[in-house]
Amino acid sequence: MTIRQDRLSPVDRWLGPRHGPVRTNARVDFLAGVLFGIFGGLTMPFIPVMARRLGAAPLEVSLVVAAQAIVMLLSLLWVNLAQRAHPVRLVVWMTAVGRALFLVMPLVRTPGAFVAVVFLHHAFTSVAALGYGQVMRVVYPDDARGRIMGLVRVGMAASWIVASLVGGRVMQALPFQTVFAVAAVFGLAGSLLFLRMRVDGSQESGERMALLGTWRTLKEDRQFRQFLGAIFVFGFGAWLMGPAIPIMLVDELHATNFQVGLLGAVTSAFWIVAYFQVGRLIDQRTAPGVLALTFLIGSLTPLIYLLAVNPWMVLLSGVTDGLTSAGVDLGWLAALLQYAPQGRVPHYVAIFNTLVGVRGTAAPLLSGVLISSIGVRPIFGIAAVCILMGAWLMWRAAARRPQPG
Repeated sequence: MTIRQDRLSPVDRWLGPRHGPVRTNARVDFLAGVLFGIFGGLTMPFIPVMARRLGAAPLEVSLVVAAQAIVMLLSLLWVNLAQRAHPVRLVVWMTAVGRALFLVMPLVRTPGAFVAVVFLHHAFTSVAALGYGQVMRVVYPDDARGRIMGLVRVGMAASWIVASLVGGRVMQALPFQTVFAVAAVFGLAGSLLFLRMRVDGSQESGERMALLGTWRTLKEDRQFRQFLGAIFVFGFGAWLMGPAIPIMLVDELHATNFQVGLLGAVTSAFWIVAYFQVGRLIDQRTAPGVLALTFLIGSLTPLIYLLAVNPWMVLLSGVTDGLTSAGVDLGWLAALLQYAPQGRVPHYVAIFNTLVGVRGTAAPLLSGVLISSIGVRPIFGIAAVCILMGAWLMWRAAARRPQPG
């Protein structure tokens, strides 16, 4: 059955009187987001847990959690490629290759092979982020970008909810490797659909960036530097929890695959709540201000894990984590598009991703070491302190409205 894009009334209602390329691109983006949500809902909530079930040690679980960040350490080396490549094609082919790797999951039987596939997946998709920022700036107007990106993520979150619930139930009966391979088909379809995004030759042209240019950018752009510091501290606490969560779910709370899928569904449901509101708030105010509030909500997540005595209590963290992850998902890119001068979006994204790589590599590996010495629960207390500090720093960064350049 063919999906007719002109019948996507939620997109039309969301955009109101806007028409032409903006409306067409929003429809394509929305459908691609729905397909990605199916892929993500069937895989992402289960990856660390399945690593543990395969027999992965705490350090290997830490590597799986940190994989997405470790590959971002190379972002500054990729930025000049992103400047030369067509941004839509960069997004499409990098995400397509990364998602296609899950087709080989039925052959994976050891923790080492599982970690390798996850690493390669994130390596390709991290490059796509450099092109995605360019596409978002070009195809959507400033006064509607937050709302449109929010709508796309609402569609993604809705399909993620269904997929994670179905996936958790199906994985009670079928090997997770088979489910992951099926998910890859939906992920590939979403990547290829993104080819229909229209930039009409209006993408930004940027100067070639050397690594020394990164230092100059950080030195001269004080507001961007303050923003990076705040989100680094927050993210360190969030990544610190990464290995602790699956270990606690499997070893201490003895959660079933269905309960893990239900947790993913609750998180996704509150993505929808947040995406509806956060996009509008960003358009009306500033992304750093919205992020500061988001971080405060996020500080509740580690406290819930710290006090949990059964898997059902942990479902409360799905509420706070859903609100937080959605706010950060929209907020970081919206902030970078506010800070970055014309033609330098990929460079600003690369700087951001590199720092994500630093914190996302160090924090999970430190967590893996600490869990072996102090246990899993104290990790959540340390994470809560870091997240609260990040919220305070972001309030300071939000005191002045971002001015590009």
